[in-house]
Amino acid sequence: MGRSSASACNTVKKCNSQKILSGRTSLQTLAELCSLPLSVYVCEGSFWIAVHEQVAATLREYALGSSDGGPLTAVHTANKLIRLTGTSPTSSQTDALVSLRLSPEEAIFLALAAGNVHFYHVTTGLRSLEDTWHSCVSGSSSFVHKYIAYHHYRSKGWIPRSGLQYGTDLVLYEEHPSLVHSTMCVIIVATAPPASHTDQISSSTSHGTDGALPWHDVEGINRLCIRVPPCPCMPCIALNVSHAESSHAFTHCCCLSIRV
Repeated sequence: MGRSSASACNTVKKCNSQKILSGRTSLQTLAELCSLPLSVYVCEGSFWIAVHEQVAATLREYALGSSDGGPLTAVHTANKLIRLTGTSPTSSQTDALVSLRLSPEEAIFLALAAGNVHFYHVTTGLRSLEDTWHSCVSGSSSFVHKYIAYHHYRSKGWIPRSGLQYGTDLVLYEEHPSLVHSTMCVIIVATAPPASHTDQISSSTSHGTDGALPWHDVEGINRLCIRVPPCPCMPCIALNVSHAESSHAFTHCCCLSIRV
């Protein structure tokens, strides 16, 4: 792991001591995750983990992943991972499993934070973190800016989750989502890099790369946010994100060099 990547991990681990989840700091939860080798099944842009309940509870405590698909999906995911890893199945590997789905941002963040995540792609098998990053970039033109925003807020001690319910990119929680309601919504606005790099980067979000978010859009989203329960006064902010690399040259190691 390069120095930039190690620095990113240090930033993640430093901020984790600020949050208290289920009676212990998230740094303590992360220490437990670091001791557990995790295999992630990557299929059509979705990231799946099939683990026993204790491990699933630890991931939920760290505010990563959501239960999805039920026992049959968990067994299917486990069998796919067994086939891709070339191991012989045992009853303990497929019994009483829980299926969790991670967003691409959560999966990359978990790999950086825990350092023991192995990605198995449906068609190519075991792939590195760098390969998985570029697969995410190829699959979604908005991934780079979404990950930058996710990494930025988690490194500041917030817990970001999808803002689809509110018509925004993210919602932020001051504490674990099971304990509190979200505090604010975030719209990611991709701003253009310096002029010499303008030709290297394409629009990454629906708001373009000029940093201009029409006022009527902001007002409309704000009106939606204040009317959706359970937080009738939840504000909406616009996060300007810019980097001077092309989407394909930009890697997880560059997260400390971005401007927000």
